[in-house]
Amino acid sequence: MNDGVCIAWSIWSRRFDDGISNAMDRWYGPRGLRPDNPENAAYVFTGEAGLEPLSEIAPTEQEERDGWLYHGKHLDMFWTFNEHGQSYLDEKLKELDIDTIVIVGLWTDECVLATAYAGNSRGYDVVVVGDAVATATANQETALTVANSTVAKVLTTNDVIHYMEHDFTSGKPGAVKGTRYPDGRKEG
Repeated sequence: MNDGVCIAWSIWSRRFDDGISNAMDRWYGPRGLRPDNPENAAYVFTGEAGLEPLSEIAPTEQEERDGWLYHGKHLDMFWTFNEHGQSYLDEKLKELDIDTIVIVGLWTDECVLATAYAGNSRGYDVVVVGDAVATATANQETALTVANSTVAKVLTTNDVIHYMEHDFTSGKPGAVKGTRYPDGRKEG
């Protein structure tokens, strides 16, 4: 955490035998539609080597020790649970009274959108940085339009940087949004 801002890194991967059954498992099966050359991005077949953040944006060793890099197994990055069955990311953010999440990364129409919806459902203000998310499908603009019209404010990197440099201040926890209810409602 630095100047009221913290960064969480999530690495996402699935295996067909991880016990998380869904339509992707039932439709594609364990090796995708072409078993000799699997295309199914839902599964990782080659081990953990490809699951490291780029060195230019990687967390420090201290940030990793503090648990800000974690391995998600669902499109929704709030859907990774601690030993008490609580959302790992939600608990990390609550510990610091964080009420706003800014999402960057991959894939816009899958993890980004799922996490935006999940964050909104938990009472967070959600910002998606439109030029810092991407997807490998034709759904980029559609996903950003859906996010912007339902659960998030879609801004550019320059908009976010300008806000952080000129307008951002850390507020008193719970001053704008409530902290008693999981969806952010204030009492009254």
